[in-house]
Amino acid sequence: MSKEDNRRYLILKDPNIYKGLIILALPLMFNNFIKTIHDLVDMYFVSKIANHSAEAVSSISITFPVMFTFLSLGMGLAMAGTALISQLVGSAQIDDAKKYATNLFILSVIIGLSLNIISYFGAPYIMGLMGAEGYLLEKSVAYLQIRSFELTFLFIFFAFTSIRQSDGDTVTPVVFGVITMVINIILSPILISYLNLGVEGAAYATLIANVAIMPFILYQLFYSNKNGLRISLKKIKVNKYISKAILKTALPASSGQALTAIGFMIMTKIIISYGTNTVAAFSVGNRLSSLVLYPVMAIGGVIVAYIGQNIGNLNIDRAKKTFKKAMILSVGIMVVLSTGALFVREPLARVFLAADPVALNLTIKYMFYLIVGLPLMAIFQTFIGTFIGTGNTKYSFILSVTRLWILRIPLILLFKYFTDLGSSGIWTAMLVSNLIIAFVGLYLYRKLDWNPKIKI
Repeated sequence: MSKEDNRRYLILKDPNIYKGLIILALPLMFNNFIKTIHDLVDMYFVSKIANHSAEAVSSISITFPVMFTFLSLGMGLAMAGTALISQLVGSAQIDDAKKYATNLFILSVIIGLSLNIISYFGAPYIMGLMGAEGYLLEKSVAYLQIRSFELTFLFIFFAFTSIRQSDGDTVTPVVFGVITMVINIILSPILISYLNLGVEGAAYATLIANVAIMPFILYQLFYSNKNGLRISLKKIKVNKYISKAILKTALPASSGQALTAIGFMIMTKIIISYGTNTVAAFSVGNRLSSLVLYPVMAIGGVIVAYIGQNIGNLNIDRAKKTFKKAMILSVGIMVVLSTGALFVREPLARVFLAADPVALNLTIKYMFYLIVGLPLMAIFQTFIGTFIGTGNTKYSFILSVTRLWILRIPLILLFKYFTDLGSSGIWTAMLVSNLIIAFVGLYLYRKLDWNPKIKI
């Protein structure tokens, strides 16, 4: 039995769904872990910039929602690709799956190039609107402009990951992702500290790493003889029907991601109003908590293809069982890991902010709220993965937008202007919004349509 057949048996027939979820999620967990290590390495060396420790960290932090806004379109395309291609693979329509993969690749390149231009020339205006000034404005604009050139390459990587994961291959994208991060981790201290490029060095390191890996990804997409979906150069043309189907499925997911990113931009603007120390606490706290969250993110990614293939195979009962077991597994892991994280949050935060006691104390406090809410994040991510896997991306849109725009941002403003909680109002609003959205997710789940979104 080939690796491809083994993966399909694991997803479609193996009676132990927990085993399948863990086997497929482990590579993604490792990839997420390496990515977090990379982010922490960047933050560590940037935090050592003389006389600008908190400001330097903040200049990278506030660009995240902006980059995420642009990347959301690529992520939405990838989500749509995974949902549709996995259903085609599950129903054994491999030729059609290849056609969808080809159109996903073409759309990713076109949109990535367009956003590269927009983000480069729009960076000064965007960061100014977010409230950045002086050193913070200068460095955040430079960082965003440099990283704008990696958008096309990232969109291609998203498409590649979507195509491979749809076929149950979670290993190959992770191998390339880890290589990218290792290159980045090696380059970051060299460019930031030794060549004294500072914040710009962190951006160059990320750009170089993403460009360096691209020839190998393109080879895998077009020329590799190994098992898995490939794109034929002879058949690389736009199919209007297929592209329309991908964009139709991608639109709710992309819109939800984009509105989430814009919401985080507004949140960041509010956080900036509390001062640089609060921004630094927000940045460091998020990076450290992601070390605990990465298993749940991996499981949430795996269930998209897992559920999609079973729906394409008309195995609806197994798809539903996958959701339930993924929820139990994700919440269980988060309860265990978050309990341990509560006791080590202070020494971890001290690594980055020992020189700034005010920012350090804020980070320790913020991390308490974050860690307590991690099991709720497990619930949220499992619902999102399930909605995308079934092709009901409109529900992932509703869930994402409700959590941020209807709950979190109004609560942050309420606590800011009508209480004396200070920055704790931000952390409280985040925790409360995650709690309420779990019930919204349950309501939407009960309305879920489990029918295939492709022609069988």
